[in-house]
Amino acid sequence: MNPAHERTAVARAEFFLALAEQCSPEQRTEFEAFLEAAIVFARAALHRLKNEFESHPSWNVWFAQLKGNPAVEFFREHRDFVLKEASPKVGQIISFNRVATAAQLYYFENPSITATTTVREHLRLYVQTLQDAEACFRK
Repeated sequence: MNPAHERTAVARAEFFLALAEQCSPEQRTEFEAFLEAAIVFARAALHRLKNEFESHPSWNVWFAQLKGNPAVEFFREHRDFVLKEASPKVGQIISFNRVATAAQLYYFENPSITATTTVREHLRLYVQTLQDAEACFRK
């Protein structure tokens, strides 16, 4: 991996998400902390982008069009909740069946989709949005 990339907020989000995915069912506290860190760092990526490009003449128009973007809204909502109120609102599955990872016990919208899968999919879309912005503003 590129050393410069390793220090980006997105790389940190991916790092903590990967750690969450590796947690055993007995490591629920660690899982929750890693999931929270992934969310916080993902949101930080947009803040860092804003810091870099908000003086660009097209920034305000580009930034305004983010309203309603599901990935942007997901990270904004959950990061704000984590930093200002409590741990993210995730559902927990109580299972008497053996599970391999803690991730199998947590979900956001749908019990059949793990919380880490939801975060990973939003992160994928979020990264695309950030890359599109960088391509636009670095011209």
